[in-house]
Amino acid sequence: MHQKLHIFIIGLFLFSTFITFFNTSTAYANRTIEVATDVLNVREKPDANSSIISKVVRGETYPVISTQGEWLKIQVSDSKSGWVASFLVSDNNQPHSSPSVTEASEVQVLTDDLRVRSGPGTNFSVTGFIHSTDEVRYVDENENWIKIRANGIDGWVSKEFIRIQEKDPNETEDPPTSQPEPDDPQTATITTNGLNVRSEPTTQSEVLDSLSEGKVVLVLEQKLNWLKISYDQKTGWIHQDYAKIDNQSSNSTSSNETNSSAIISVSGLNVRSDPSFSGKVIGQVLQGEEVTIVSEKNNWCEIEYESGETGWVAGWFLAKKPLSVDSSSLDGEGTVLILEDGTNIRSEAATSAKVIYRAAEGQSFPIIGVENNWYQIQLQDGTKAYVAGWIVTTKGKAPTFTRAGAEQYLLNKVIVIDPGHGGKDVGAIGAQGTYEKDITLRTSRLLQDKLKAAGATVYLTRQNDTFVSLPVRAQTANHHHADVFLSLHYDSIDDSSVTGTTTYYYDAADKRLANHVHQSLIQFTNLRDRNVRQENYLVLRESLQPSLLLELGYISNRGEELTVLTSEFQERASTAIYQGLAQYFRDR
Repeated sequence: MHQKLHIFIIGLFLFSTFITFFNTSTAYANRTIEVATDVLNVREKPDANSSIISKVVRGETYPVISTQGEWLKIQVSDSKSGWVASFLVSDNNQPHSSPSVTEASEVQVLTDDLRVRSGPGTNFSVTGFIHSTDEVRYVDENENWIKIRANGIDGWVSKEFIRIQEKDPNETEDPPTSQPEPDDPQTATITTNGLNVRSEPTTQSEVLDSLSEGKVVLVLEQKLNWLKISYDQKTGWIHQDYAKIDNQSSNSTSSNETNSSAIISVSGLNVRSDPSFSGKVIGQVLQGEEVTIVSEKNNWCEIEYESGETGWVAGWFLAKKPLSVDSSSLDGEGTVLILEDGTNIRSEAATSAKVIYRAAEGQSFPIIGVENNWYQIQLQDGTKAYVAGWIVTTKGKAPTFTRAGAEQYLLNKVIVIDPGHGGKDVGAIGAQGTYEKDITLRTSRLLQDKLKAAGATVYLTRQNDTFVSLPVRAQTANHHHADVFLSLHYDSIDDSSVTGTTTYYYDAADKRLANHVHQSLIQFTNLRDRNVRQENYLVLRESLQPSLLLELGYISNRGEELTVLTSEFQERASTAIYQGLAQYFRDR
């Protein structure tokens, strides 16, 4: 009897062990992570003091074997596995955009003259227009904006004016967007150390080699976000985020005519019928030859290469001469197009000058001259007036002007955003059952998109619905040497009548940051002002950089919960934080 019982217990133990192993294996079978820092140490044990057994680099993906606290065990190779800190990787199980939408998806434009902006928001500058007949590709999205690629240029458009058409997976891949010919070489410089060269344009493909920062390679082909390169008599694929295309024109996507001149910087440059390498070769210009630029489009320049004959050349092979404008030459050959209702038309070329007319969206006026960055135009009654060149677009022979907005103050800044709560920690629960952890992540992702579009480097303490301890949130900001750390929250209280926005700081030196962001939030969201307050929160106290904790509204109030859940509020709140940060950096 005892022997049978003993055998039964052993069998039960083995069965339980099998079930536990099976469940664990199943739980992690399809989970992968992507390295989110330049070089990440893989350790023997889940401990920062444990020995380093390998190193992995940004952009690489690895399967997850198991987890322990804030550590993930990953399979580095067939024979090697080790532990990495979870806050230095991103989880691929919950991608930013819909998994059914890929970069191969086509975007149908539902209107003509749809504005393309440099970032996801109306506060970003208009960089061009797309039309219902244009071929447009999907790149990325958030809940209000779609990032698209048209004619080789990326930009953001309002989601309400487009429709995404998923590509049939059985269809063959489109040809590459561009393929330089041997006589028109294009080079790129590697911008990070340890960049993997892969056999195919995917992070899942075989690693062939590794390149160092500063290495110059020849670009053979471009496919979505990947570059096929040639170097040291080898070829392979690298991700375009870690290489800078050399000699590319920095001009806008506008095809506005410029009538500036340039010098050909390479020998035997082909002139083509269209602004792409697929255009027919219709002529050739020689190195050192001076040509007139008639118009520009997507880094290509239309030039007059023979008397009365025009064609397109790659703009990065031109050395442009300074533009001089003869006002008399503009008469009747250029117009401005108004982009916004109520655009001020002034008596002089200055923002302090008297407003003599307010123009409506879509109106156009002939350009009769240029003064500084202002166009002198002629109104319908013959009156001469001025409009700021950076708030309109042009058609015909006229120079284009841009004025840097908030993005100039955010360029190259490092921002760490902490979406409050996550995983088992749901945070506050709203009157209708909304989880705080869900809406903090929504707001954080929208803010991340805006900051990245402005040139900032942005890290999130969590990419999805996972638990992250409070010390690790602050450590993430410290690790990345952030310029600013923001912890985003939504509030709750037993008194359901309480509403409003509160901004908290810990160090007295951070009060100026708090004031900038808070005032911007009140201005954009119109919620009740609950003021800026000093508080001893751990994530603020342990952070080594300027830090704020934002309570963006009370979800315990039914009306405010409904408000903060709308896409309109999420857009306004993320824009407010973006603008508040820009004002803070501007005034430093």
